[in-house]
Amino acid sequence: MLSEKNNPELSNQFKTLNIIYFSLIFGIISFFVIVLIVNQNREIARNDELDLVLTLVIPLFGLLMMFASRIIYNQLISKNSTKNDLLKKISIYRSSKIIAWALIESACLLSLIAAMLSPNYLYSVVFIFLLGYFYFLRPSKESFVKGLRLSSEESDLILRKQS
Repeated sequence: MLSEKNNPELSNQFKTLNIIYFSLIFGIISFFVIVLIVNQNREIARNDELDLVLTLVIPLFGLLMMFASRIIYNQLISKNSTKNDLLKKISIYRSSKIIAWALIESACLLSLIAAMLSPNYLYSVVFIFLLGYFYFLRPSKESFVKGLRLSSEESDLILRKQS
């Protein structure tokens, strides 16, 4: 079992996970800004056939990735054993979160690519919606404790205020 001496290691694990999360957020927001700037300075030819396909595919793909990310996250978390030590549980949590984020990020990127190809603002709206969902997937000690159903001893160790 992990002792209080290892508490800085736990804190470092969560800091690393937050760095990964905010790097992904920064990357897709940066790409969004670039798409806005590029689209502002050029005239996009309207292609009704492409727009029809994208209007169906982009929102559907976004919803599919939202559901898939949740299902896969829950499946990976459910494979956790109560016999695992706390660092192993954090590793499972981190891997599960990264996979869920990757699925949402793929939908975000696809919607931004569609926004580059078509003058339809629906794709930017889908992106903003997905970005909001991505924001709610941020890592936290509370979601870690709840998701992995930690023992009260492990929960106390995780939720204790860090200095």
